[in-house]
Amino acid sequence: MGEDTLESEAAKKAFVEEREKISAEKKGLSWRRIAKLEKFAAEKVAENKVSEILVEEVTADCKWLLARAVPLISQHIVGSEELAKYMYELGEVAYDHGRKGGYAEGRSTAENKEALKNFDLYKVDCAARYAEKRQEFESIEFAIVKAAGKLSGKPDRITLLKRALGDEDPEGGDAGPSYQD
Repeated sequence: MGEDTLESEAAKKAFVEEREKISAEKKGLSWRRIAKLEKFAAEKVAENKVSEILVEEVTADCKWLLARAVPLISQHIVGSEELAKYMYELGEVAYDHGRKGGYAEGRSTAENKEALKNFDLYKVDCAARYAEKRQEFESIEFAIVKAAGKLSGKPDRITLLKRALGDEDPEGGDAGPSYQD
């Protein structure tokens, strides 16, 4: 029985040593997992900070677009050569259309008893020209809008738009930094 006790004691001792070894390995494995998780968490925090910075920049750019770009583009359109030319041409054809209508019911027909086909404005369909000119407004291409459209595909679009609109003031209030892709 003494041998059995020695063997049993040796087996218990070996079992305890094996258990301690496994426990130490588990602790080491746990610490490595914890270290990996801490590293992962630190990376995610850094990514989050970068995202927050990008959100701030994009927000500042959106504020600038609403506060400055839209009014500046509107000013460019109102003062544009394209709109001035259109308005002049519309005025001309509207005048002709009105003149023709007045003459149609007016004096030359009554006094001369002439056919209206001899009158210069009857050689042209003034009503159609007027309608055509009004429809033309739907497709006017403003240079500033075209330029803004081209810039929208560029990585530094806001900076370029600010430059194109002449609004590069660094103290521009809500203008803020431009987001760069």
